[in-house]
Amino acid sequence: MRRRTILLARCLVALAGAGHAAPARAGVEEWKDNQGNSFRGEPAEVLGPLALFRTSHGTGRMLAWRFFAPAECVRFYEQIRTKPARADDWAAAKSAISRELAGRVKRVQGDKLFAAELTGRPEPEFFLLFFANNGVGKSWDMLGHSGEPFNRLQQLHPGQVEGLFFGLRHSVTEHENMAVSMKLPWLVADFHEERRLTIIAELAPPMDPEAFGIVVVNRDGVPVFSADRPSDPDLDKVFSDLTGLLELMQPGNPKSWSDRACYLRAVQPVAFANGRADPVLVGNPLVAEGLRQRKISQVDAQIAVADDGKVTDVTIAPDTGVPEKVNAPLSAALRKACVFVPAVDHGKFVAGTYHYHLDVSR
Repeated sequence: MRRRTILLARCLVALAGAGHAAPARAGVEEWKDNQGNSFRGEPAEVLGPLALFRTSHGTGRMLAWRFFAPAECVRFYEQIRTKPARADDWAAAKSAISRELAGRVKRVQGDKLFAAELTGRPEPEFFLLFFANNGVGKSWDMLGHSGEPFNRLQQLHPGQVEGLFFGLRHSVTEHENMAVSMKLPWLVADFHEERRLTIIAELAPPMDPEAFGIVVVNRDGVPVFSADRPSDPDLDKVFSDLTGLLELMQPGNPKSWSDRACYLRAVQPVAFANGRADPVLVGNPLVAEGLRQRKISQVDAQIAVADDGKVTDVTIAPDTGVPEKVNAPLSAALRKACVFVPAVDHGKFVAGTYHYHLDVSR
């Protein structure tokens, strides 16, 4: 538990990404944090409380929003605003890795490989790329020791992660035997299609007969974590770090609220320079399990939010299942602990009303 806490704290400060380099992109520019540190990178994605960059070396770099001036947050937003959002259905995905894999991957079923059906599944946020060689014993160990933590990761964060076995320097028979005999729970690259997986191939370990490794990338192939020729502790670290990152990205994680609010306060006036937006609830203090214990299945309220984001009034709707004896403490919790970014009207923060609804009956 202590290691997980250290990881979360490290993410909030700054995280250098994987050592495997992808090709540098045209959008690489100079960036500076509010502590005077400079680096060259291309905005890649908003990961909740973190900004993800592809660096000038093609590696990944993460930095919490609190370390950026508002102008830099806006600059980041302007450069990624047209990037495709994560798709609800993989079949509609437009991100680089997701598109590259479509029609080129298989799954182990029993003692055979079959074409993988991706339609109807959400597009993953992260991919774990397992680069392994049939002739390298330790790469078999890497696959075998990754099964349990991978399954656990999928259970904790369903739909957000997927794996891929990419074979290195072996035959089609060896490739398929390795996948089937290990009963790999993740995707398997079609051996005959690997040469078309160009983005993924460029992330593979160097051309070394004994090379193997694991690289975690986002939907567009930006490296986040990696380990070359990983031992068991190396694998543990990769899985622990990715689990910590996914936990930090959860909207309900209070550790993320301050940084999420930093980013939105900077970009909302720009995003709605010619329109209007209601207040944005960044941090919701009510916990579903706590409400269920108090026999509350639903909370509906009107929350008045001032132009500085502070809550000025809370009115819980009557006849919605909230006992009168908890009405006052519930209102107080919403007033004191909610984290809001105020409403915007044509580029200016204004007072507004947030329509709060929380259903915990399921």
